[in-house]
Amino acid sequence: MGTICRERALALRAEYRLKDNRDFRRVFARGKSVAVRHFILYWFENRHTPTFRAGFSVSKKVGNAVVRNRLKRRLRACWQELAPHIENTHMDFVVICRRSAAEASYDEIRTELTKLLRKAKIMI
Repeated sequence: MGTICRERALALRAEYRLKDNRDFRRVFARGKSVAVRHFILYWFENRHTPTFRAGFSVSKKVGNAVVRNRLKRRLRACWQELAPHIENTHMDFVVICRRSAAEASYDEIRTELTKLLRKAKIMI
């Protein structure tokens, strides 16, 4: 498997992503939230989608563009690993990164996301 194919295999597909600002605002306004050390999770049940959708928000306070983009790539990859556990939830999720997330390793990010989903009682 080549590099391009491997990256696409790990990428969170477009139908699973929140992209529009109005979708993010809806999740913030109507959704519930939980927090752990590196992240805050907002979620909102959305019966109009066939499966879950996820969006990631990384502020400029976290670091420069290189740091923010690396963190978002890691988040998407971790979320992809956890996707089979939440696939039939019909929810929109927004993960907000705190400053401390910039130094987090891949394993820490995955552990923190798992904690968030369990704390929210979305994943058992």
